[in-house]
Amino acid sequence: MILNLVNINTFSTFDWLIVIALLVLLCIQIFALQRNKSISQLRFWLKIVLNISLWAVVVLLFINPSIEKELDSNKVLLVSENVPQSAIQRVKDSLKITEVFSQKSFNRQVIDNRKLINQLGKIYLLGEDASPELLSKIQQHAIHWIPFFQEDELQEIHWNGITHQGEIQQINGKIYSSVSQILRLKLANQVLDSIKLTKGFNAFTLNFTNFSIGKTTINLALGDKPLKEINYFSLKNQPHNFLFILSNPDFESKTLADWLGKNGNKVETVTTVAKNTQSTFSINSSKKFIPDIIITDPSNAGNALVKKAFSDGKSVLFINIENPDVDVRNINQNLGTKWKVKRISNQENRVISQDLTAHSYQFEATSFQKNIAEYPIAIQKRFGKVGVSLLNESFPLILSGDSITYSRIWQSTFQTLYPSSNDNIKVDAPIFTDIKSNINTKQSAEELIFVEKDTVATMQSGINPLSAVAKYTFRKSGWNTFQDSLSIYVEEGNNNLAKSKIIKPYLSESGISNAANATEVFSTTMPEWFWYLLIVLLLTALWLEPKF
Repeated sequence: MILNLVNINTFSTFDWLIVIALLVLLCIQIFALQRNKSISQLRFWLKIVLNISLWAVVVLLFINPSIEKELDSNKVLLVSENVPQSAIQRVKDSLKITEVFSQKSFNRQVIDNRKLINQLGKIYLLGEDASPELLSKIQQHAIHWIPFFQEDELQEIHWNGITHQGEIQQINGKIYSSVSQILRLKLANQVLDSIKLTKGFNAFTLNFTNFSIGKTTINLALGDKPLKEINYFSLKNQPHNFLFILSNPDFESKTLADWLGKNGNKVETVTTVAKNTQSTFSINSSKKFIPDIIITDPSNAGNALVKKAFSDGKSVLFINIENPDVDVRNINQNLGTKWKVKRISNQENRVISQDLTAHSYQFEATSFQKNIAEYPIAIQKRFGKVGVSLLNESFPLILSGDSITYSRIWQSTFQTLYPSSNDNIKVDAPIFTDIKSNINTKQSAEELIFVEKDTVATMQSGINPLSAVAKYTFRKSGWNTFQDSLSIYVEEGNNNLAKSKIIKPYLSESGISNAANATEVFSTTMPEWFWYLLIVLLLTALWLEPKF
C-alpha cells in the first residue's frame, strides 16, 4: 500500500495560495508560543505537537491524499448495510473472495477510479439493499445475487392482484422457517388453507376458492403471528348461458341447474324422456339463447349439438361418469381429446370429504390439462375446453347444508370453463410504489387504460398477440383506482421484498467478465468524515490542554 500525499502537477494557483496561507498561519502560531515564557518546556512541546498535527490534518483534508492498493478484480463482493459480519465472512470463505465493499465505499471507489468498472470480473451482491444507481453502473457485468433474509421472513411471494369470483386464488412463496410450524391463510377466524413448514428453507403453495367481490384482504400467519396481508380485487362473474343435454333426468343435474339459475345464469335443460321425445326446461330464459357451456353425460359425446358447440370453441363439461375407462374413451373418440385415467384403489369409490365421493380413478397429467384444486375434475383445451368430473354425486352437500363446499367445487370448475372475456386482467402482486409493474390486459391493439388520473398506453404482447401489456410505476400506496371500476393494491416499496424486486431484472449469468486472474493497482481517498473527526479531536485536545 502506497500513500500519495499530493500530486503537485494538478495544483492550481489558488491551491498554492491556500497551502502557503496555512503554512504562514502555522509559523505565526509557533512564533507566538516561543515568546510565551510562562509555560513549561513540556507544555511548550505538547502545544507544538498539537498545533502541527492540526495543521497537517487540515492540509491533508484540503489536498485529499490518495492511497494506492492492489485489488483482486476477479471477484468482488458488495454488501448491504443490514448484513452481519458473520454472514459476510461465511460468503467470503465459501466463494474465496478477498475484496469486500460496502455499497458506499464501492461508489466512492468508482468515483475515484473510473477504470475500475471495466476491470471487474464477477460481482456478488449480498443482501437486498442495492440502489438502482449502483445496479445501473454494474449491469454490464455478470451479477450474482446472494439474498440475505432473516429467519421467518418472507423471501418471495406472489398472487393474483385481480381475480374473479369462483376463481382459484393461489399464493406462492419462499421462507426460511426457524422451527417446524404451520403457515395459514386466514379470513377473519376462518382458515382458508394451511401447510406445515419444516425447519429450514421452504417453497410453499397455498390456494383457495375466492368467493368475495371487490376489495379483499386476507392474512398470512406463521404459527400464531401475522406474517403478511394479502390484498386483491375480486370481479363479480357475468351471467352465462348453460345448456344441459341429458339422456335421463337425474337429481345431480337438476340441483346443479337450480344452483346456476340462483346465481343469475340462464339455463336450458333438454332431456330425452322417450324415443324421439325430449323435455325442455328453462331458468331465467331469454328469447335468444346461445350456450356458453354445455353440461352433459358421456353417452352424449357424439351428440350433434355437443360436437358442433365444441368445434365452435364452446366449453363442454361431462358429469355423471359411470365407468371412467369406457366413458373417457368414448369422449376421446368423439371430440379428439386425450383423456387418460388410472385406477388407484380396488374399492368402488373413494371418499373426498363428508357427503362427497368419487370413482377410484385419477387423471394422468398432460401438458394441456388443468386440474381443479383438490377435486377429481380436470379441464383440457382443444378447439374448445372439455371438462370431465369423476365425482359420483355432489348434491348431498346441498342436502346436508354444506353449500360452501358445493359452491367451491362448481365455481372453480366453471371459472376455468368460462369463455375469455374482455375484462381479463392479470396483475402479479404484490405491487410496490416506485417500482415499474406490468399490467396484462386482453387487447390485441394499442389502447389506453386508466390508472387513477393517468392514462397509460398498452403495447401488444410479444408472447400472446391477443393480449397487451402496460408498464406503470405507482407512486401512491394503498388502493389505486384502475379502469374506473376496479382497484389495485399498492404496497410501500421500502421492505426487503420490494428491494429484491429491484435487483432481479439486473441479474444475468452472461454479463461481461473482463478480469482473468488480474490484480490491478487502484488509488482511493480517505472519506472526508475521517479528517473531520481528527480535526474535532485535535481541537478538543487544544481546548482541554490549558485546563490541566
